[in-house]
Amino acid sequence: MGTGGLFALSMISPGIALAQAGVDIGFAVPDTTNPFLGWLTSEVKKQAEADGLRLEIADAANSPVRQMEQIENFIAMGVKVIDIMPVDPNNVQDIIARAQAQGVKILVQGTDTGVYDVMMNIDQYNCGEQIAEMAIDWMVKTFSTDGTEAGLPEGANAPKVVIIPATDTVDAKNRSDGMRDKLEAWGKANIVVSPTEARSTASGTSVMETLLLQNPDTDVVLTYNADTAMGVNEYIMGQGQVDKARFGLFSGDWSPPVQETIDASAANNAVFRGTIQIVGPVLNGEPVDLPIATFRVIKALTEGQTPYGNWIKDAIAKAGPQG
Repeated sequence: MGTGGLFALSMISPGIALAQAGVDIGFAVPDTTNPFLGWLTSEVKKQAEADGLRLEIADAANSPVRQMEQIENFIAMGVKVIDIMPVDPNNVQDIIARAQAQGVKILVQGTDTGVYDVMMNIDQYNCGEQIAEMAIDWMVKTFSTDGTEAGLPEGANAPKVVIIPATDTVDAKNRSDGMRDKLEAWGKANIVVSPTEARSTASGTSVMETLLLQNPDTDVVLTYNADTAMGVNEYIMGQGQVDKARFGLFSGDWSPPVQETIDASAANNAVFRGTIQIVGPVLNGEPVDLPIATFRVIKALTEGQTPYGNWIKDAIAKAGPQG
């Protein structure tokens, strides 16, 4: 891709060893087929290319073992910086420490591994709460007889909300807890928590198929992430017995394809109606979009600098239909 003296950028597919020299930055992520991760990595990659830095992306296909191997390879290649979005944030501490001992700077995104040079993340519990808030607002608008919470049906007729959680990491659990706790505190919905968790489009589709058979009166679904929500949306849109105008789906994580789906919900051509977007942090008093902020932090780390501190908190915002 790169020309005119710029280093080319490349994607490292699962299972393919990192064998190239001269790489400046490694970007280790769980799964680039996830819409949010695919969007973020591609946007950061573009900026690296424009700056003359060579960045390679390692897609772990959601395998902690594969991600460890990819990070080991980045260390062996002598990269300056590794940006890690851990598959399992509980098993990367030793390898991060080994990388740092060899002079590699580490940016950790999306979680707190306890060991890093810089960490960027969000308040996952509050993210879950805001997902639930979007669902609550939609339920009042859709099911209330007078436009207020007092006009909502009660008891067995109250809106039924199904939560599809993920609890395999502390961050996923915090977000899922935030969704459930907010709805329980609201107290005006009948809540079902799926015993089967989901993180991908395919698992979202299969889990929703089972849940709808067991709960045909479902009105609202909350999922841990947008990848799962895209699968739920695909399944529900294919079910003729579901009144699409009275079915709402809400989640976290944003990307352009996710926004396009949410936009389609305005005309009930989708049921995915809202998500939480990581807007980005404030750097030196200036709000900065997430991909731009990510690259600024990485670029500073390649120069051995941490001008924005060691912990950078990303702001989040609700994202519904646009236009």
